[in-house]
Amino acid sequence: MSTADLLGNAEHHDNTSIRPGAPSTAPTDPDEIRSLTRLAGWAGIAVFAFWLCQPILVAVLVSRGADDTPGMAALEANSWAGGFDAVLFSGIGAASLVMVLAVWRAMRLHGAADGVLSTVGFAMALVGATAWFWVAGHGLSMYTSVGAGLADVSADSEIQAASLQASYLAVTAGLIVVGIGSIGWNVLLATTGRRAGLIGRPLSAVFGLFAVVPLYQAVVPFATPWPLIIAVLGSLVLGIALLLKSRKLR
Repeated sequence: MSTADLLGNAEHHDNTSIRPGAPSTAPTDPDEIRSLTRLAGWAGIAVFAFWLCQPILVAVLVSRGADDTPGMAALEANSWAGGFDAVLFSGIGAASLVMVLAVWRAMRLHGAADGVLSTVGFAMALVGATAWFWVAGHGLSMYTSVGAGLADVSADSEIQAASLQASYLAVTAGLIVVGIGSIGWNVLLATTGRRAGLIGRPLSAVFGLFAVVPLYQAVVPFATPWPLIIAVLGSLVLGIALLLKSRKLR
């Protein structure tokens, strides 16, 4: 299998082979296509790099004896974790938006993103990307003056733990929205991304599989939300593929 098969090429046709009214697959600005592809590639890798910092945070908290369901005393002992999480998830959100917008722009320059279904996939990708900011904001809210007021409401550690668990549910809801948005994004990559020549058939199949995996959360009650990892892993795979593609376009 050649590199061209993996990354994909915009197919060139003679004028006589193009159907009237069909979008052209030839980029209108090759330099901009290359720049957008490289930008999206680095952004995809940045999403994964930011995400890798999360296990580091968890490891540090565990080493400091943090409880899975802490009360306010435990949060105060690790007050720096709120800002760390906010920066981390905001970085993921910003990098995700750069990746999505750059890929969408490249698709449009190829004339391959004019349909309604493609636009729906793009909208879902935007929803998923912006959901990271919800996660960042809601996680940080526990470390604000309003969050500190929980100790004034009740000094009972069990009540505090129950209230904080509700906050963790809200954070998890944001992460699930990320997973739902990734379904449309991966379908967009598997179809429009292939037509635009940004990826090849093998990666088209991979992203098609990535679009199906998050549905696991809907059919398995009380399952651990591990399918979210697919959204992050998909960003890494796409980032590497697009960087290789940008080198090929030189």
